[in-house]
Amino acid sequence: MISFDAKRICLRAVDHYGVEHQYWKAVEELGELIVEIARRQDRRTTQEKLREELADVMVMCEQLRIICGAKETDSWIDRKLGRLRSMMRLPKRRAEDGD
Repeated sequence: MISFDAKRICLRAVDHYGVEHQYWKAVEELGELIVEIARRQDRRTTQEKLREELADVMVMCEQLRIICGAKETDSWIDRKLGRLRSMMRLPKRRAEDGD
């Protein structure tokens, strides 16, 4: 997950560059990751390049989380993870387990 300091940097980036710019930057970074994933299929990339593009996307996703509302986005993440857990038939964790 992203550290508190990274979250602060992402918030500053949104303020510095602006929301619209960061939406388009996210599109760019997502596209670069898609290309590297596709290249992986025929071995035209490296794990290191995939990691680099994934890191770019994760930083941009944190900025989008800020733009779209962190609490509301986190609520959606919880729902999606709950659905995934259910689809894989994993047991629900008790609240005291940190879930």
